[in-house]
Amino acid sequence: MLDFSQPFLEKNDTVVCFGDSLTAATDGYVSILQKSLPDYKIINGGRGGDKTPWALTRFQSDVLDLHPEALLIFLGANDAAVGRGCWADEPTVSVEAYRCNLVWMCHLAKLKGIRKISICTPAAFFEGPAGFEQGDILADYCLAARAAADQCGCRLVPFDAVFRQEWARNPGHSGLLLTRDGTHLTAASNKLLAEAIIEAWKLPR
Repeated sequence: MLDFSQPFLEKNDTVVCFGDSLTAATDGYVSILQKSLPDYKIINGGRGGDKTPWALTRFQSDVLDLHPEALLIFLGANDAAVGRGCWADEPTVSVEAYRCNLVWMCHLAKLKGIRKISICTPAAFFEGPAGFEQGDILADYCLAARAAADQCGCRLVPFDAVFRQEWARNPGHSGLLLTRDGTHLTAASNKLLAEAIIEAWKLPR
């Protein structure tokens, strides 16, 4: 049984943050982690538009070949959105396919000796027009991310819960609270995400 009460990283560890445009953003949560955690080498492994099937095709080059001690996986928004609404022309990534792809990433990482793996849930829901178009579809992908973390013994970053808590602090708000366009995070929510990661990793702030 892994002891999640202990710090996730040791000094000078390298960690790859592997994700989509929310990770790739130059002013996003990864840059906050890099500034907040100078004792660790944090690599931005984000690529805009990524879904877990695509991400698996670059997992070797963008994660395994870098030989990191640790890995953060933050994917799911695009997996949930494709095949629906304005993205109806793309193949759907089902909830089960998404969960299995996360499990495969964890399995491949462990085969290469990466034992420190964390999975971040997607945001709890799309905001604004994206929310009207997509509905509450992200909830099932958040549960799938949690299931993958449980199955693989990974440390969970519960961004879905943080997202909902922040909405609860703003009763009566409608539209865009934590995102610029329904999906991409504001500066404030990138800070919330970085803080949630540091808390899940049990690192000093």
